Amino acid sequence: MAGPSLDQWIIDLGLQQIDDPSIGKPVYRKPFDGKVILSADLEEQISSSLREARDRRRLARKKVATMLGLSERVYERYENNVSRLTVGRLVHLCEVLGARPEEILSSPARHLWGETETSAELLLASIEKLRTFDEETLQDVHSLLSRIVSQSNINNDGDRDGAAPAAPSLPLAADALQGEAEHGNKTA
Repeated sequence: MAGPSLDQWIIDLGLQQIDDPSIGKPVYRKPFDGKVILSADLEEQISSSLREARDRRRLARKKVATMLGLSERVYERYENNVSRLTVGRLVHLCEVLGARPEEILSSPARHLWGETETSAELLLASIEKLRTFDEETLQDVHSLLSRIVSQSNINNDGDRDGAAPAAPSLPLAADALQGEAEHGNKTA
């Protein structure tokens, strides 16, 4: 499988080569608001997010450790950034804390939710609102978003370079939903 060259992939994703002392060799990371977070800082922020999520729920470390099948001392090592979490352990922690992945990861990895702090905040706020919808409403929202993207692709010959191209299609999507309402169909 050919795919893009390494150089092209790095350019396309906006990655920067950095020397991360925790890794001991050059790696490529994505900057956010002009800064690149190093691995040690990322791990510290994840540990803090775990601690904060547990504290918000007023759960003792011992209770969380028990639900994870760990000793309190072993679990404490995750919260104190002594031990690194595996992805599987992170998923399990979300389960036992009743936490959403973005609750744990959005603070340390803002760059995964947007190019800027504002875009990250908007996306995270949108996700939070979407989580309150029932399945039928989510389907309606998904349908609306699909229409906006489809119309944007038609209007811009497939060029998707941000939210601005979608804005002119909002009235078209609203007109389509209005038409459904006039014909007795449910609207979002």
